[in-house]
Amino acid sequence: MVIDYSKWDNIDTDSDSGADAPSSGPATAPQPQPRSQPQPQPGTPATDAATDAAAAAAPGSIQAVIVRCEVERIRFAPWSATMIKADHPVFSNSVPPVPRLVEVPLVFHRVGTQSANRADLDNQIITYLHIEHEIGFAPPEWQSHIGTVIVARKDKKPLLPQHLEGVWMYCDYILDLFGEGEGAPAHLYNRKAFEEWWEDYCEQQKEFRPGTGGENDPDDWRVVRSPYEM
Repeated sequence: MVIDYSKWDNIDTDSDSGADAPSSGPATAPQPQPRSQPQPQPGTPATDAATDAAAAAAPGSIQAVIVRCEVERIRFAPWSATMIKADHPVFSNSVPPVPRLVEVPLVFHRVGTQSANRADLDNQIITYLHIEHEIGFAPPEWQSHIGTVIVARKDKKPLLPQHLEGVWMYCDYILDLFGEGEGAPAHLYNRKAFEEWWEDYCEQQKEFRPGTGGENDPDDWRVVRSPYEM
């Protein structure tokens, strides 16, 4: 599957960055092929291996996915598995429209990333996951300057990196159809439609992303379970 990001023009996530002029072209996004994650560095709690290990050992810990903003992708993978506590504030948040309609109940929590350059805080993956199903735009608060985000399932089931990617790329598919000018693709807003799309997407990824790390490796698509099997 060749993914063309040049047509993602429904949402403007460009940010002012000093003297640079705002881009007049469509927003660009990272390829959904996470690079291998380097060793965590001190001072970055969201990617601290010791923190993850402690959370994993704690009773009631739950697997989530951390999706990093532009500035953190310089040192770390765009997204990866992480562990959070069962009482994490992410679970008090609401599920955006598309994940709710396809019954993969994703919820989101900003970790509070700081940067003097607001463009560093853009996080287009999270923006696309928040599109309104009737218009194809994300709410203003999810369009730019988002920072790094923890994503989990509202039902507290484990969230695999591949599941996060799947819903994201389904939103990309929906935006393609909005771009064709025919309005909201209402026939895609249900579990059955997503399941059919998911099966095809998994088969495509297996051809060039075999991975080696199992379900927690974003590039291992050999035997990925459906989000509905968790």
